[in-house]
Amino acid sequence: MPTTHKTRFAQPASALKAYTAAFLIACLCSPQIATAQTEEFVLTDKQEADAIDEEVQGEIVAKEDGDGSYDDATGSIDITSTFKGFQFTPDVRALVATERDELVDGEVSRDNVLRIRARLRGQYAVTQYLRGTVRVAMLCTSDSCEPNPTLDSSTSGGNSIEGGDITLDEAYLHLFRLKKFDIAAGRMQTKFVARGGVFAKSLDRNNSNNTRVNWTDGIHATYRADNGWNSHFIAEYNSSDGSSSFNNGALDFSESKSRVSYFAGFENRKRTRFFLQRALDISYLPKTLIKDGQGNSAKEDYYAAVIRSANRWPEKNDGLRLRVAAELGYAPNTPTKQSVGLNGTSEADGLAWNVVASLMDFLPSQNIGFNYGHTGAGWLISPQYSPNTKLAEVRYQWRKNQNIAIELRYRHQKPLEKPTGFDGTLDNKDAWLRVTIAPPRK
Repeated sequence: MPTTHKTRFAQPASALKAYTAAFLIACLCSPQIATAQTEEFVLTDKQEADAIDEEVQGEIVAKEDGDGSYDDATGSIDITSTFKGFQFTPDVRALVATERDELVDGEVSRDNVLRIRARLRGQYAVTQYLRGTVRVAMLCTSDSCEPNPTLDSSTSGGNSIEGGDITLDEAYLHLFRLKKFDIAAGRMQTKFVARGGVFAKSLDRNNSNNTRVNWTDGIHATYRADNGWNSHFIAEYNSSDGSSSFNNGALDFSESKSRVSYFAGFENRKRTRFFLQRALDISYLPKTLIKDGQGNSAKEDYYAAVIRSANRWPEKNDGLRLRVAAELGYAPNTPTKQSVGLNGTSEADGLAWNVVASLMDFLPSQNIGFNYGHTGAGWLISPQYSPNTKLAEVRYQWRKNQNIAIELRYRHQKPLEKPTGFDGTLDNKDAWLRVTIAPPRK
């Protein structure tokens, strides 16, 4: 069986150390940097201050609920701490990975890669309710680390910027805590994940997961009801070259009616006995679906729904405990099997589901998680689960504090249905070591 190797560690880009050293130093000094030039607002209305404090406390995520590592489950609109003046927050994540693919044509491909993502967020509080945010993000890989400043409106159909690219992945105004409403407009991060402890996984929306850099351009509004349910509405602008959030080849954004896609989400994170999370998402992408695989044919609407929940046993904040989360998604209108490289003329399977389970603090500050999922070939919007794939993953996580997380992963993926022709992968195995360094979340 022929084998190809791609080992890129021997010639790392010379700029790798230079571009990340400053971020590493900044992150390690994060308590001083994150609070520089900041002070709390003094509110004159005591009742209003008490109400806001109570609301903030109700939204603070306990340490064990900081799913993934650092901000993997925190969208831009979720950053609602109050401060005055400027605030700067750096973070850096490094990953070394190895991957083995067994292809349909019998070839075996092996690949090794090093990826480093560095980001610096700057925020300015205009008032206690209005904030402007800009974040610079850079991706450096063992393939490429040559600096390339860019302000593209999309990731050109990929799931991230390329190695060496330096861009803005946040540039937005955030009007928040106006009674029960928040609204953010501009370029931001949107994340709707199953809060599974070690994992922060999503079937539909999770910008900049792992070491990727992407974003949502548009408007994100929320409404917080008294019963604990938070409602979200997102109107996202998509470039004709492609969307930054959705990168499946069966979705095309060339038509003018596909310029804006829509998302509605309803989430309750108020603890009810064992429940930590209950959620429903609805995504609507007008005139984006290439039904028959022909790019010049008429596009159809693609829409999908996801339900998710997370649970914990026993109900405590420390010591050994089990976290379980699950997602179930369905898309009723999907491309044909033939158009996505499968046998048959019927529509591809639009069903997707996954389950994650995490043992938290099985040893002090150490967690381990398991993830299993099935994703039909017609499910096209997940940033973390590939279509026509069944997946099993185990992940170990060490989090001594909120500044540093060290993780190990092993994952095995196989197709649910065998691809036709000579394209496609029959078996994929990958493993990585990942380190995240960041200041404590506010």
